[in-house]
Amino acid sequence: MLIFAKILETEKNRILVMDLNTNQEVAINLQCGCKFKVGDMIQIVYNGMMTMSIPPQINAQRIMVINADNSMPYLVEYSRILNNMINEMTSTDLTDSISHNFIVQMIPHHKAAIEMSENILKYTDSTELSGIAKNIIAEQTESINNMENILNGCECLKNTECEVRTYQRNVSRITGVMFSAMGNSFSDNSVNCNFIREMIPHHEGAVKMSENALRFSICPELKPILSVIITSQRQGIRNMKNIAGRLKCK
Repeated sequence: MLIFAKILETEKNRILVMDLNTNQEVAINLQCGCKFKVGDMIQIVYNGMMTMSIPPQINAQRIMVINADNSMPYLVEYSRILNNMINEMTSTDLTDSISHNFIVQMIPHHKAAIEMSENILKYTDSTELSGIAKNIIAEQTESINNMENILNGCECLKNTECEVRTYQRNVSRITGVMFSAMGNSFSDNSVNCNFIREMIPHHEGAVKMSENALRFSICPELKPILSVIITSQRQGIRNMKNIAGRLKCK
């Protein structure tokens, strides 16, 4: 999970911050006597566990001071989108149908890409990135509609317990890498570079999830949808890497 925050108070092994997304004070327990100062803007990655105390407490996995005053509204919205995607993808009800499981986890993944694209469109001055964002919105809206239309039929195709277990183990590995890369992506004052650094691992996750599903018995109607995801998002990754090079993104 990801938080962008402002430091309010500092102690040796604890800091108090203001979560810029919720305006809630949160206490961060530190693993070391790291030196931060009041007023620092920081990016916090944590495991999603937050106490019910006042203020709530979390154990940070990673904290980075960022220089991103101009892009902070963009980043705060990104953190909301990412956290919501993680919650929806990890809490959905799974069954003994790999086809069903892929669809119900990919739909919130696609919805996050749409929201991320809508977010960058509010701030970017790049016509190239605007085109990519608009294309993501169009393609993934269509993909969601296609998956929703076939869900009831596809979930009737069942898989063995061993197949489902192997499939979901692969998904957990893929999504774990994706969540970590998206949460730990470098953030600065360039919204264009931020978007690219965030969307590339998101696309890579979709490609790997689709390739994983194609290794198993899935309903025929789902296969062309997966092929489109793989082809379009590989191209999107190439396009964004080319733009990142021209923009000299870190």
